[in-house]
Order: sequence, then C-alpha cells, then structure tokens
Amino acid sequence: MIAPSGSPAQGIADGQEAWLKARLPLDGLERRVADIDPELTVDAVEPIGFPYLLCLYRWNTRRWGMDRQELMSCLVDRCQGVSTTLEGVEFGPPLDAATLPPPELDTSPLERKARQHVMQVRRHRLKRRSASGLELVRCQAVRKPLWRITARHARHDELDLLIDALNGGYYLL
Repeated sequence: MIAPSGSPAQGIADGQEAWLKARLPLDGLERRVADIDPELTVDAVEPIGFPYLLCLYRWNTRRWGMDRQELMSCLVDRCQGVSTTLEGVEFGPPLDAATLPPPELDTSPLERKARQHVMQVRRHRLKRRSASGLELVRCQAVRKPLWRITARHARHDELDLLIDALNGGYYLL
C-alpha cells in the first residue's frame, strides 16, 4: 500500500481498512482489569474498532558523516483529530463482532495534522528548526482495537471503561 508523496490516503475510498494488532487480547482483559482495581468484576465486554488515519513519513539525516533514513508513523483519530506518534506498527486480524464507529472528519485536514505533528516531534528530537525534506510514504485508514468494559465495583457500583488494546491504557467513561 505504498503511495507516492502527496497522494491521497489509501484504503479509505475503497472501504479497505487494516487493523492494528491487539497486544491485549480478550483473554488478557480480566488480568488488566484486576491491575486497574482488584475490586472490579467484569460483567460485559464489547470490542470496538476505532477509526484512525495512519501516516508514515521519512526523511534523510546525516550523522557522523553517514547518511541515514529516518521513519516515523503518526496516528490521527478520524473522529476528533487527536494525533500521536506510534512506533512498532503491527497489523493483525479484526476483533470479532466489533462495533465500528464511522469516521467523522475528512482525511485532507488529518493528513496535514499528521505532517505538522511529525514535523514538531522531529524538530524536538533533532534539536533543529529545519524540517525540510519530509516525505509522505503512505497514509491509510486503520482501525485501532479497543475494549469497552462494563464492570461492577463494591463502592462505585457499575462502571464503564474503555481499554486500549495496543498499550493497555484505560479511560473511565
């Protein structure tokens, strides 16, 4: 799915969306919930495939007299436009019976957001103002696996948690 620099995002118009690999599988959820709070008891689990745009950028640097190519991936939320860099991108199978929220934002502004984010991170890492030579390698629609958990707690009764299947982070809903 490599596209030339400046080409539109791949996999969006044709409905083909890749899934990021869930590093926290369904059978690991009980343990993760117990790590959050031992008093939580899982009642229900709903898999969710949240829409993101994954953009891969490259640039050349010269360090200690050697030229080398640097790569950086950026994930942009296709509902809110929040961006983050991502290392070690792995693709995997979709979650079974996952709820698939529709994307709410157009891809063009999200591609610009990803570029700005990568330029900022790159400037920070290299400690230089210049961010020229940044090339878009590919941009594709992906689904990030999440787990929506309904749990019971002795003091707080019923709680809803959203657990990130990539890094195990959680959000109280």
